[in-house]
Amino acid sequence: MRHLFVSIFLLICVATHASELELFTENFPPYNFIGHNEIIGINADILSRACLIADIDCTVSLLPWSRAYKAASVMQNSGVFSTSRNEQRENEFIWVGPLVSSNTCFYRLKTRSDIVVTNSDSLKNYTVGISRNDIYEKVLQNKGFQKGINYLTYSKKHEDTKVFKNGKLDLIIGSSVTLASQLGSAGIKLEDVVPVFELKDDSLVGNFLALNKTTDPIIAAKLQDAIDQLKATGEFESIISSYIGTTTFSDNPLPSNLEPCVDGKANY
Repeated sequence: MRHLFVSIFLLICVATHASELELFTENFPPYNFIGHNEIIGINADILSRACLIADIDCTVSLLPWSRAYKAASVMQNSGVFSTSRNEQRENEFIWVGPLVSSNTCFYRLKTRSDIVVTNSDSLKNYTVGISRNDIYEKVLQNKGFQKGINYLTYSKKHEDTKVFKNGKLDLIIGSSVTLASQLGSAGIKLEDVVPVFELKDDSLVGNFLALNKTTDPIIAAKLQDAIDQLKATGEFESIISSYIGTTTFSDNPLPSNLEPCVDGKANY
């Protein structure tokens, strides 16, 4: 009888542990960031609700992107968000989502009228900054950008924005959803920048939760069902609207191909 009790106890412990997830993310407002001494944001809130619905005990830690991604790559029962899903990463994780994302664009300072971009090739005439090991590094390399020449890498998200403000970078990468927070960190206003090009690439297919491949597929399925439920009930829209206000850029008219860079539309 004692052996039976021990066996049952161990099974309960294993089952409980299997329903725990350690999630990692970076400071990337309004998707995920520190607010009121806790990790909040559009995708952080969505995953918090999804974990609750799925009855999964999720803890979230905020780290620089490289560390967050590596942690989820090596730790059992872990994951990282908000993560772009592409062919290179496809078989490295179990994917849940999509979460919320937005169209990616290049922006210049309004005062930099010397910057003229007509196509992706002309982008290489200028410099841009990105986070180290970010998905955009591979995208830019595929388009012929060279590290140290066309793009520079930084250890922290949007660290390049301050350099951009000082005119030491020609362009920044952002979206109409994230741009207000991105610029605000460097004391730049929305009306101080102008979109010049929308970055379209097959590897930029939204933000996801990427789970370590050791994660129980049942947990992944429960989270996916919970996210689908949040979309169906309109809670996605409610969470998005609580973080995204009216986006105000310059009143100057833009060509139609650049409207996605200013329309504030969230994709999911």
